[in-house]
Amino acid sequence: QLRQTMTKFCQEHLAPKAQQIDQENEFKGMRASISCDFWKKLGELGVLGITAPAEYGGSALGYLDHVLVMEEISRASAAVGLSYGAHSNLCINQLVRNGNEAQKHKYLPKLISGEHIGALAMSEPNSGSDVVSMKLKADKKGDYFVLNGNKFWITNGPDADVLIVYAKTDINVVPASRGITAFIVERGMPGFRTAQKLDKLGMRGSNTCELIFEDCKVPAENVLGALSKGVYVLMSGLDLERLVLSGGPLG
Repeated sequence: QLRQTMTKFCQEHLAPKAQQIDQENEFKGMRASISCDFWKKLGELGVLGITAPAEYGGSALGYLDHVLVMEEISRASAAVGLSYGAHSNLCINQLVRNGNEAQKHKYLPKLISGEHIGALAMSEPNSGSDVVSMKLKADKKGDYFVLNGNKFWITNGPDADVLIVYAKTDINVVPASRGITAFIVERGMPGFRTAQKLDKLGMRGSNTCELIFEDCKVPAENVLGALSKGVYVLMSGLDLERLVLSGGPLG
């Protein structure tokens, strides 16, 4: 039933626009202020928070269901499928698995409804798969962490309201993986901005950009998981992320 529902919905609302989305290097359906409010419709279908608990507005379904949704969205548009995976799995699922109750109640409902858009920011210009070589630094200053550096190739970056951002909180610890912390960063936080929108050879409609952090103040309460244990946050859901994202090329 879920596959049938998603196939019908995506073929009706997304597939006819897929070519235009890639040609224009932009997916405009993520914002409620325009006529093609695709993202909010996904929220109404209950698939943005498909594996999230019902108490936060989620559907409390399984990861096989998540893969099926990823597959059918990607069948209509691989670009939008990638954006869906980044939002529903890389952002929402990280919050579900690692957030405290205050963080979950603050961020999950609007991400799950589609009112807010989520992203994960790990890659940098000289740091992709080699996570521990990242240069974005976070220094503790009172009740805040001050972030300086940038992130690159961030899916949903131009549109995101909530981002899971990984930064170095201890540059001297050995091994280096022990000095990385995950933060919840919001659009509009002082010192945070998006920069150049990036083009790609494929999946062009998956909005991608560079993020800039210049003395960006992030409240200490926005640490996701434990301090300097960000790699554990990242790795805790990695197998599930690979599973869900595999629905993209399958579709």
